[in-house]
Amino acid sequence: MRVIIVDDEYYALRNLKNKLEKMADIEVVAMYEDPATALEELGSIQPDLALLDIEMPEIDGISLLGMMFKKRPEMDFVFTSAHHAYVSDTLETKALDFLVKPVKYEQLYVTVEKIKKIRSKTDIGRNIEMKCFGSFSVFIDGQLIDDNWRTKKTEELLAYLLCMNGKHVSRERIIYDLWPDLEMDRGYANLYTTQYNLKKRFDAFGIHHLIKSRLGNIWLNLEDIKVDLLAFDHFSKSYNEDKSKMEILEQMVELYKGMLFENKLYSWTLSIQQPYEVRFDNALNTLIQYYRERGDENKAKYYEMKKML
Repeated sequence: MRVIIVDDEYYALRNLKNKLEKMADIEVVAMYEDPATALEELGSIQPDLALLDIEMPEIDGISLLGMMFKKRPEMDFVFTSAHHAYVSDTLETKALDFLVKPVKYEQLYVTVEKIKKIRSKTDIGRNIEMKCFGSFSVFIDGQLIDDNWRTKKTEELLAYLLCMNGKHVSRERIIYDLWPDLEMDRGYANLYTTQYNLKKRFDAFGIHHLIKSRLGNIWLNLEDIKVDLLAFDHFSKSYNEDKSKMEILEQMVELYKGMLFENKLYSWTLSIQQPYEVRFDNALNTLIQYYRERGDENKAKYYEMKKML
């Protein structure tokens, strides 16, 4: 969740930022001492949540919320103030909570988790499927979205994170693999833009919790998402644990429709394509031998044909 903080006191900004950065899936994308600047940059920053101090010169927090809501009605708001008396003034606003300064971590955590739950409700019921073998394809509720990526790197970042199987990957590692020829500062800028584009692509379908980030790491929340690559890994591991179950190998080889991201020219895939091809080939050889030894020539020939495709 992308968060901005607006407060005319620098200490208050740092205090909130330090606490937020300890929470999962929270990225503080900007801090502002000047409310007018925050309002001006809202369109380019596009945050999900704004923490607004109420007492500020020129534009108070309540007025700022109204202005921001007109520009970005899909975002959420939380007020902060050192004075309890302002609570009644905020009841008729769009704010989801009111926190008294100095804000305690526990209070902020409860508020953030509440907002996460509210925002996550839009994710329910979406059927997401991603196919990595052969042609890289992404389906949401059966709709193919491959041709609608903002840039090629946006699609590549998704493919890269899929291969990490939900593991946290440092921004530096991603930059090294996806932009190996760039200086690190330029790489950070490219990654920020690409991550933002990827998030917005799924936001358009009401999916807000697929791409996660925390403490300089990025990963995918793959819960309830169907991915052929991950299913292949699962079947491979299951077979190694019990090699008597040929049906596991059969399911595994049916997932393999060609080399990993075969229709893409991702340089980082070169080192991982061959191991998957070898595992697929070994599985076919095992199935051919298994059915031939049992006199089932039809099935043996079926898997021999797969080796020729």
